[in-house]
Amino acid sequence: MKAKILSKFTAALAGTALCVISLFQTSCSDLWNEQHPGTYYTFTGATISDELERRSEDFSKFIEVLKRAGIWTELQTYGYHTCFAPYNEGIDSFLVERGIRMRGEPYHSVEELPKEDCDTLAWTHLVEGITCYVGEMEQGVFPKVNMNDRFLMLSFDSVMHHIEENGDTAYRLVRTVNKFSHIMEKDDSCQNGVVHTIDRCIDFTGNYVYDLIVNNPHTTLFAQALKEAGFMTVDKLGKYYDYDYKIGTVDSDSLDENSRVTLNASSRKYQLLFWDKKKTSYTIFVETDELFAQNDIHNLDELIAYAKRVYDPIYPESADSTDLKSPFNSLNRFLAYHILPFVAGHDNFNTRRDMIKTFNNGLTDPEDYFTTLAPNSMMRISTEYSEEKVIGDVYINRLGREGNGSRAFKGAQIPGVKILSSDEMDRINQTPVEQIAMNGMIHYIDKILVYDQEVTDKVLNRRLRIDCGTLSPDFITSGARGAYPYEGSGKRSIGFVEPTNFHAYNNVYKIHLRPVDNDTYTYEGDAVDIEGLFDMYVKLPPIPRSGTWQLRMSFRALEQYCGIAQFYMAAVAPGADITYEDWKPLGLPLDLRVTLDDPNVGWVSDADLGSESEIAALDKSMKNRGWMKGPDSQLVCNDNHESHRQQNHMGRLTLSTEYMYANMDYYLRFKQILDKDDAQFCFDYIELVPKEVYDNEEDRH
Repeated sequence: MKAKILSKFTAALAGTALCVISLFQTSCSDLWNEQHPGTYYTFTGATISDELERRSEDFSKFIEVLKRAGIWTELQTYGYHTCFAPYNEGIDSFLVERGIRMRGEPYHSVEELPKEDCDTLAWTHLVEGITCYVGEMEQGVFPKVNMNDRFLMLSFDSVMHHIEENGDTAYRLVRTVNKFSHIMEKDDSCQNGVVHTIDRCIDFTGNYVYDLIVNNPHTTLFAQALKEAGFMTVDKLGKYYDYDYKIGTVDSDSLDENSRVTLNASSRKYQLLFWDKKKTSYTIFVETDELFAQNDIHNLDELIAYAKRVYDPIYPESADSTDLKSPFNSLNRFLAYHILPFVAGHDNFNTRRDMIKTFNNGLTDPEDYFTTLAPNSMMRISTEYSEEKVIGDVYINRLGREGNGSRAFKGAQIPGVKILSSDEMDRINQTPVEQIAMNGMIHYIDKILVYDQEVTDKVLNRRLRIDCGTLSPDFITSGARGAYPYEGSGKRSIGFVEPTNFHAYNNVYKIHLRPVDNDTYTYEGDAVDIEGLFDMYVKLPPIPRSGTWQLRMSFRALEQYCGIAQFYMAAVAPGADITYEDWKPLGLPLDLRVTLDDPNVGWVSDADLGSESEIAALDKSMKNRGWMKGPDSQLVCNDNHESHRQQNHMGRLTLSTEYMYANMDYYLRFKQILDKDDAQFCFDYIELVPKEVYDNEEDRH
């Protein structure tokens, strides 16, 4: 039975239906699994091509597209694909629209399509290497780009459907791909992937992310400001590929895109697949014209004046800058703080939704810290997570009632800026909002976003726990962070060659982001694994305000696999090159194989100590040696509800305590000194902690 769409966003009923969307959301699991283990999906042992041919009355024209593009044979045999199959009617509509757009009259058959258009149409509807079951997915970006190298986004829509059997008309929730292609039949599992049926072809126009703002009638002022400040250029938001990027490893300077390396990572075997194309992408938070008007901002001059009122008192040295294209100009700084150098959907900022359970909801909300395009600035993004374990809204720079925690259910001290969900954006526009482009996506926000003293002195005056999977935008844009670990019968990890913000003094290493695994004991489930005789460094996130800060590190210690590393830190002027003289050693070399119960560290579990005074005394003794237990605000990834504090391989080491400046760039270097070419460093997270916090007994959380 096919359900036919009659109308969209009609009267108040549509709004009512949209309000209940969150009730239908479920978690996503095993997206990269060989096959889903249950009986929820139809599975007959047929391939994707078999399934399409079985329903040739619906898909004969899509089959013709796939055959002409040379992909049909691949779908008959090996590999894993997620296939979005448009009905014949969808192909017909595409031929009309594409023909009028390209030559002024419709195409009448697939054969009339130019070969390059036919290829692109096929690639747009296939995601290679993964099996995505949308029935389990939250709203957000798919974990991998399609074969046309474009991002796909899943969202939810309320549409009027006509049920053919009884003639009744009703609203119901429908999943959509890139807002306009409705998934009519989902999760048809096949031997080599999964098929989802869609009512219209997925658009593959090559818009840049700023085009989404320019073409939206509700964001005209933001678009004008971006243009005048020089962001709509090839070297700004017009970037897409890094054409100088080349895959290379110790053994090869030019691995092809299908090359894999099998390695042991923390006692587990992984198929290491190198990221073959380095993409530059952006996430932009956008104020609508209506939101600006609510704050008495109606034109560019008023927006410039607003930006000056916010930023000139904080950066008086730049107050006289009238060059809107200067990164230190107040308007430029205002806009740049809205831009993150990676792509993320509404539900992709704070790890995977099913991994949020690893945050102890009595102590902290799921949180992450991200560097923006504004000079030396960061933002905190957190997700509401109540005592009842209900996952709620997502906020920028929210401060809760419990200091280092952020208990939303107790009311926020500083409410922050809410990132609107896809359906909330659609309700504002009264039509689906185009959110995703070939190099990024946009999100509406509910308040004007600024980086002011309230943010630096209050919101970010806290222990900043920074997942190493956020230290490079490449980890996020590639889909490696928060990825599902399974591909076929093996675990899969995404490797890089000098990911952005990481730099190497040699090439005797492999670096990859180990994927989320439900029985892994790392923060947010993943970790940056570095293997070999590495000597490399990473740019640290900016310091929110000048003062005395501790730099801490957490790593996974395993005697059999890890090495010995010397750590260094360097501080240089923004954008300056680092010389060898800039590096300052951080203590003695660290044996990464030693767990916390080593006598030189002194860890003993709280349960074995018993009394609170004994626990406090041991904490103090470990801290005097530079060590801390893992935080009790983080639970291990399996279901036994133990915290990191109870694990003898999940501690934190203080690397330095010194005065750090908000207008300097800081780098952390790690050099392998054990003569073992497969020795590993499981780099989990770092902490930047201001003196006001580490002097206030925050170390348990």
